[in-house]
Amino acid sequence: MQPEQGKSNLERALAGEYKFNFKALFNRSQSLYKANLMTFLKSTGLLMLIGVGSTLVLMSVLKVDPSSVESMQSSPAGMLDIIMLIIMSPLLAGFRMLGVKLTADKPADAAELGKYFSLTLALVTLNLLTSLLIQLGFMLLILPGVYVYLVTQFAVVLLVERRAGVIQSIILSAKVVNQYLMPFLLLLVLFVLLFTLVFLTMGLAILWVGPLYTLVLGQLYNDLFAVQSEEAPATSPSQDSVLDA
Repeated sequence: MQPEQGKSNLERALAGEYKFNFKALFNRSQSLYKANLMTFLKSTGLLMLIGVGSTLVLMSVLKVDPSSVESMQSSPAGMLDIIMLIIMSPLLAGFRMLGVKLTADKPADAAELGKYFSLTLALVTLNLLTSLLIQLGFMLLILPGVYVYLVTQFAVVLLVERRAGVIQSIILSAKVVNQYLMPFLLLLVLFVLLFTLVFLTMGLAILWVGPLYTLVLGQLYNDLFAVQSEEAPATSPSQDSVLDA
């Protein structure tokens, strides 16, 4: 669906004018996955290696025993969570940006994972805040937690790609997703089903499901949040007012 002349994707999305096409989303994402197979195998494998490796090393150093409930509730376990959040936040942001760039037909490779360490403090703050909100939501009969997860899922990309502030990223993500709650809920259900394959295949399916997830969300980010339409100039008052909203 082509944007109206002089009207950006973001403005159309905020007006509720975007039409979801799940078949097209998944077909294009699958095509991009095949075309960039080695890039995704490298980036997903690297994420798994760093994530699992760092966790095992830190558990050994901090003497955290995963088989002990008392150990998992101790201060060292909390320190483990914080350190892993610091390590993984910029890497996962890079993985999300890989999907954003490839679906926008921009060059990107596995090196994208390491480009956002300068934003570590902001990313950790954002992830801590959204995690807290989601946990509070789950304490209030689960559904509020699902809602918070849905409306904040573009906040990381907005912070990285637009350099928006933490609160501004959350608010803008929520404003747009609120217009399309049912399609995003359906998308969540579809990916929950797909992620069951990860457990059934002893983790191997993450090499496909993870990239597919980041590509689908990357395409939706470009469709919903692109500020500049094809006909619009690079900077305009209307664009600035939307971002400031």
